[in-house]
Amino acid sequence: MSAASPNLRELLTGIGIGQFNATMVIQYMLISPATTDPKSAQIILLVQHIQRALYELGATSVALSGRLDTQTAAALEDVVGPNWERMPWSASVAAILTARKQGRRLQPILLANEPYTPGQPTAVGGPLDFLPDVPGGFVTYGVAAYLLYRHFSRKRHA
Repeated sequence: MSAASPNLRELLTGIGIGQFNATMVIQYMLISPATTDPKSAQIILLVQHIQRALYELGATSVALSGRLDTQTAAALEDVVGPNWERMPWSASVAAILTARKQGRRLQPILLANEPYTPGQPTAVGGPLDFLPDVPGGFVTYGVAAYLLYRHFSRKRHA
């Protein structure tokens, strides 16, 4: 890594993600764990490498599953801090790399290995959240709006 603060690609390669996969994961690095889809392939890959890095730091109770579970969350809280889920993924990776560079060792955390549920839900939305979910999402609403516009904008000749 460079002497200045590392860029996102250097952070990802620092925890073992290859160049090709780093290209796919970079877009998620500025998003917080609380607002990302845990079933996304890129997030699963990122979490697997974070778990591997936490395991190497001594958190041997962390399973290499690719899912955010209670063990992984507790280890991330130990390394990153109590607000790790509200910080971007890049902050978590940077904290792990800093801990590795400093030679820090983590203690195994003995918790039940259950799926992690965030403490407080994070409100993420936009101006159209009042619309119900429909198949096709926003595209369906766009097509419906266009059809209504065409229907009501025609001049009727009787």
